[in-house]
Amino acid sequence: MNNIDSTRSIRIGVMNTKTSVQEWQARSLAKLVALDKAQIVLFIIVDENRNAQMSFETIKTDHTNPVLLEIYSKCFARPSSTRITYMRQLLMAVPSIYCNVTKSTSSLNFDDEDIQTISTYDLDFILWFGSSAIDGEILNVPRYGVWTFSHSNGAKGTTGLTCFWEIYSGDDSIGAMLLRLTSENNSYVILRQGLLRVINYSYAQNIDETLFEIAQWPARVCTDIANGNGEYVNAPPSPITPCISYVPNNLQVLGFVLNIVKNRFIKIYKSLFCHQQWNIGIAYEPIHAFLKSKPKIHYLPPPRNGTFLADPFGVIKDKRVTILCENFNYNSFKGVISSMELLDHISPGSPLPVLDLPVHVSYPYLIEHGGDIYCVPETAAAREIGLYKAEEFPHRWIKVASLIKNVAAIDPTIFRHGGLWWLMCTDKEQNAFVNLFAWYAKDLFGPWKPHAANPIKTDIHSARSAGTPFEYDGFLYRPSQDCSRTYGGRIVLNRVIQLTQHKFEEEHAAIIEAHEDGSYRDGIHTISAVGDITLVDGKRIVFVGSALKRVLMRRFSKIAAYV
Repeated sequence: MNNIDSTRSIRIGVMNTKTSVQEWQARSLAKLVALDKAQIVLFIIVDENRNAQMSFETIKTDHTNPVLLEIYSKCFARPSSTRITYMRQLLMAVPSIYCNVTKSTSSLNFDDEDIQTISTYDLDFILWFGSSAIDGEILNVPRYGVWTFSHSNGAKGTTGLTCFWEIYSGDDSIGAMLLRLTSENNSYVILRQGLLRVINYSYAQNIDETLFEIAQWPARVCTDIANGNGEYVNAPPSPITPCISYVPNNLQVLGFVLNIVKNRFIKIYKSLFCHQQWNIGIAYEPIHAFLKSKPKIHYLPPPRNGTFLADPFGVIKDKRVTILCENFNYNSFKGVISSMELLDHISPGSPLPVLDLPVHVSYPYLIEHGGDIYCVPETAAAREIGLYKAEEFPHRWIKVASLIKNVAAIDPTIFRHGGLWWLMCTDKEQNAFVNLFAWYAKDLFGPWKPHAANPIKTDIHSARSAGTPFEYDGFLYRPSQDCSRTYGGRIVLNRVIQLTQHKFEEEHAAIIEAHEDGSYRDGIHTISAVGDITLVDGKRIVFVGSALKRVLMRRFSKIAAYV
């Protein structure tokens, strides 16, 4: 295979069965065009009259004309991501060619003449927006091959039915990949992959979130190639078991629609009458004990009605354990940072506000460095990651630095590893539950540089941070949230396999579930180490009158805006 040359501009061919593209595809192309070292130089239109539409998955149908699906799609499901867009401005100066293809048993093949014409454009890769499998010499013409998208879950695929079967089956995630096609049967090079969330109450919203997310992936791989970090593009192919994609019959479509209606009513009901109340729990065992056992958790007395305590972090100072946490009030719908002292390792004092900012504040991540204590709270609404120093711990804090600006950071987590400082968080503006971003620096105060592969992980099950990373038996472990079923559903402890400025790899090591027989059995989403004890938070569902009032006011204001 060709070696990657990061010094030249990346030349891209776009291939589709139509002269137009969908909105998500247009965004994908716009991301590529915006790159400094990339340009689209050819638009290839496959003759759809001769296109066999052979897919990566085997397509089966129990009904030749699912009328209900057609009606529902046209009348109720109108995702903006699939709107037809004509790329006149973006592709105005780009030459286009029409190619005839021939059928084989499972793929499409290009004519020798068309292959010769395409080869004259000296392409680095071809981005294929169709769903058909492609074979033959065309795969070897671009330096880095032909790329395409695939998204499917389990035994049922999603060919032509993005997100349908995931909602129908009640799945908790949608698998997606950006692949480099190879001539080896059922083997592909995986360029990007992720597990995205299922929005089970809105088909259109689910399609939009899925397609707009994967639209960014070609540009990210391009960036890796341009920066000399794209050696994985030429990696050996991986076997991928093809799944069977069923076209639903009318009865299945009816069940799908009823699922969406039911899930939407459940969502509305929960927003009105089911509200989260978090509380802090203490386990009198070190954090690594959670890798192999289920330590007993002692929860603090319940917070007063209409409030909750979450995101606990602590330090030991003068042989006393001081806890900082988010103190949320439903009346103001805003969090402040409060502190409490753990007395006799049993009962804490009352929480006292110590950091109240104009924006919502939570996740008071604590760092001890150079004899001082610092706090890095979540201030996503301010779109920055600020560093606060304790002038008088824990009651008085001053802001000493803005570590990273213009990022709506969620749960920013800082730790040292491999001689560097690392900062990891998700971004509220870029799918806060799914995409994990990282930065690194030689000094806590920066300058902070973004990881070359950002976002370093795309996974609804384990992207969002959930507390203090720790080392045990020679490995670094990173706590994360599994938000696939519900926000703060459970914690995943990830074993970090590789973390450098260019690469990141981790694997699931343990799952921490909420105690089913405890008072806070509905979720858990923070775990932090304080010496030989561990702090967590637990969730239970309660009714909060002030929360209901706020939801109703917001709904009435939206209605009034349309009147």
